[in-house]
Amino acid sequence: MIKPDFAGKEKILTFLECSEGEVEKAFEEASMIVDYVETKIGGKNYWQVSGPELCWLYTGVKMMRAPLVAETGVGPGSTSTAILEASAKFRGRLFSFDLGEKYGEDEQMPVGILVPEKYKDRWSLVLGNTRDTLEGKMSYFGPFDVFFHDSEHTYEHVTWELETALRNLRKKFLIVVDNYNWTKAPDDFAEKHGLSLVKVADDMCFIFREDYA
Repeated sequence: MIKPDFAGKEKILTFLECSEGEVEKAFEEASMIVDYVETKIGGKNYWQVSGPELCWLYTGVKMMRAPLVAETGVGPGSTSTAILEASAKFRGRLFSFDLGEKYGEDEQMPVGILVPEKYKDRWSLVLGNTRDTLEGKMSYFGPFDVFFHDSEHTYEHVTWELETALRNLRKKFLIVVDNYNWTKAPDDFAEKHGLSLVKVADDMCFIFREDYA
């Protein structure tokens, strides 16, 4: 089972209003999703996030009790599955945005293929470039509680997605960015808006406003 690393994450625990014990319990739950994903993909690389990253994403959504989550970049659907499972008890809804292309190094897999049928009544898969789809959906259905970026990782695109998301989030929000250190966009975005950026695992970070009242 994957164990959480709490080093340097005091701000996250305070923001999420949870204890280390609650995070450890969430990681235990999320580890079952990690096992499910690994079993389904059979050791292949479909550009899915790592086990610790999946656990932190699950924990963030669960502790936020987020009724509305948006993610960009679906891949095989490992993160979609984690988000939907984390929000199952309070019937949270997930909007996933993706170009719709198949994923994989050696063998290609359709977008979102890992998402179990039992979750699909709470899942909306929006295909197309986020430049054309993200603002409209988030503004119509929002405000959202959590935004997860894992699509095109250029400075310009990451900045655009984060700025678009911020306009459509609640006062207390959580932004999660995978591959956040590929450009300075997440750091510049956080600094511009006076937000905290904390690395959670590998190259994934949480961005949030400490004083959200």
